[in-house]
Parts: sequence; structure tokens; C-alpha cells
Amino acid sequence: MIKKVLLYAFLALLVVTVVDLWRGKDLPAGPLPEQQWQSLQYQAVDIVERSYQEPVIVYFWGTWCPVCSVITPSVDWLAGYLPVVSVAMTSGTDAELRRYLVQNDYQLAVINDPQAAISKQWGVAVTPAFAIVSNGEMQSFTAGPTTPLGLYARWLWAHW
Repeated sequence: MIKKVLLYAFLALLVVTVVDLWRGKDLPAGPLPEQQWQSLQYQAVDIVERSYQEPVIVYFWGTWCPVCSVITPSVDWLAGYLPVVSVAMTSGTDAELRRYLVQNDYQLAVINDPQAAISKQWGVAVTPAFAIVSNGEMQSFTAGPTTPLGLYARWLWAHW
């Protein structure tokens, strides 16, 4: 029984890794360009600069994404413990997005990406998607549902 569980766990990890590698084929390689963004909370955000202090989780999502509506509460919770910056793709105007954040009581830093320009620049085509940036480079990328424990493990790996 234990052998079967370990085999299934290994196969699942293998499939997830292969899918992440395939999805990440269009992602930027090497040092990321310096980018100054402003969050909806009126804070300056420089992911590259922050990533030299500790890895940063960049969460790409949308208010229209049904999977994101399930994942975002746990990412919001995780943002209380780890550096998380979210990029809301094609989710409306700043005012609409602020209303959405208030209605759902989200506290995480949010960059509005109304035309998905940032997402395209990063090579992100699906939501939800997560990039871990460390020392100015993308260290890890995954798309689709994930858990806070999975994100924390990726963050630790990039931190190590």
C-alpha cells in the first residue's frame, strides 16, 4: 500500500513538473527588467529590488477567474506571512478592482493590469499563475490551482 502511495505521489509530482516546464517555456529568462509599479493601495512596488532581500511571490489572477476566486483567499492569507504581489489581469478599472477587494476583504498588494500588458510581458497566458522571483530572476513558475503549502515550499526553495 505504501509503495502505491509513493508511486502515485511521484507520478503526480512528475506530471506537475513537466506541465510547469511546458507552460513556462515562454517565460522571461535571466535577469528581469527593473519595473516600477504602483499598487491599488498607492504603494510603489519594485519586485526585482525586493527580490534581492528575499524571494517574492508574484500572483497573476483575475476577478473573472472561477479558480482564482477559490485560490485568492489563501494567497491573501499567505501574504500576511510572505512577500506576495498580485497582478490582476483584465479585471476592470482601478475603482472596480478596489470595490472587489473591499467586498472580499482582501489585503494583499494588487497591481491592476487592465489590458494584460504586464502579464504578456511576463509570458503569463493563464490564471491563476505564480512566479517566484529571487535575486532579480524568475526562479519558479506554476499555473493552476495550488496550496499555500505548495507556494511556501517553492518560496523556501528559492530562498535556499
